[in-house]
Amino acid sequence: MTGYKNPGTGTMFHDTEKTIKDLAAGLWALPIGDYLSSENFLLFCRHHDLADIWREYLDLSHDIPHLYGSAVIKNTLVLFLHHIFHSRPKDFLTLFTLLLMDFYEGNISDLPVGDLKKDLVLLGYSDQEIEYEFSSIAAKKKETLDRGTKNCPD
Repeated sequence: MTGYKNPGTGTMFHDTEKTIKDLAAGLWALPIGDYLSSENFLLFCRHHDLADIWREYLDLSHDIPHLYGSAVIKNTLVLFLHHIFHSRPKDFLTLFTLLLMDFYEGNISDLPVGDLKKDLVLLGYSDQEIEYEFSSIAAKKKETLDRGTKNCPD
């Protein structure tokens, strides 16, 4: 097995490409395709200085002859996550968490956090780092569930 140090965390990991594809596939199992084509996602990208990168990879994916329909967005998501992981490794976990929260606004209780955490560990992030970042997801999830029970008649 080949491995190298993650410049963001300093920990050893291997097969980054496969792990990022798995991470993207986990997101794709959710209804993220519509979000990635939405104004909300575009605003997210602009806010985090990622709009040009997304657009560049979207154009690149459109130019690949065997990709069409949702496969273009799937490919773009993998390239986009790869780019963030390699160009902004110290920000990747935070940006990924913020993306999840933006995507799951109102539906955060359905987020498969456990599966996503496993992939993030494989990318070299420690359990502590992941728990810290995902604590905001857990708080948002609790808030969403609390609001739901308050609105339900007894």
